[in-house]
Amino acid sequence: MTEAGAVRWVARGRRAYPEGVVYERITIDPNRMSGLPCIRDTRVTVSAVLGQLAAGLTIPELLADFPYLERADVLAALEFAAAAVQERELPLAHSA
Repeated sequence: MTEAGAVRWVARGRRAYPEGVVYERITIDPNRMSGLPCIRDTRVTVSAVLGQLAAGLTIPELLADFPYLERADVLAALEFAAAAVQERELPLAHSA
């Protein structure tokens, strides 16, 4: 993405994937779910969210099935997955 494209992307309320971005809603704990990326220290994995979306659930339907998740959590899972397929290291915020 060019710098001008990134500026337009951000201007529309979306984020580009800059180096060093921190995924605050995604956590990885070796003692939880075998170290798979999870949503906000829950036992809901990023792959579970993606799988539900891939199966055809809409975000509102997914949120009805997982009432403790927020729309921003689903979007964070999508953003994390998009960055993960770029085959680079994904920095995470440290859990408190």
